[in-house]
Amino acid sequence: MSAQASSAIVRIAMAAGLFGAALTASGCNSTAPSAPTAAVVVAPEPPAPGVIGAAIGRDLDAADRASAVAAQQEAVASGQRRSWRGTHGAYGFIEPGPEAALGGCRDYTHKIFIDGRPQQAKGQACKKPDGGWRVTS
Repeated sequence: MSAQASSAIVRIAMAAGLFGAALTASGCNSTAPSAPTAAVVVAPEPPAPGVIGAAIGRDLDAADRASAVAAQQEAVASGQRRSWRGTHGAYGFIEPGPEAALGGCRDYTHKIFIDGRPQQAKGQACKKPDGGWRVTS
């Protein structure tokens, strides 16, 4: 065997030894079989209907209700007034109040016009641990 071949074998053996030492140091030397992990898909939490789920929203169809709930969620999250207009003539606006210093909640007023008749309800939204807002009533 040539000196060059012997040198290559020594380098390969040293590399294999270092690789084995790295595996041992990293804890990858476990002989217990690992269980396969399944991917968990978490659906986003749907917005709560808030006051739209009560008497004020009972005369809205599904599309108008969805528009009202989306605007309500945007208003409480941003702290800014939001208007909405449904596809079937209903419309309204949400006026959020200031965020409370303690508790991280804010009150809001939702005014809806159905067939030109105004209806109004008050609710509350609170800040979640992740910083988002959840309508609670």
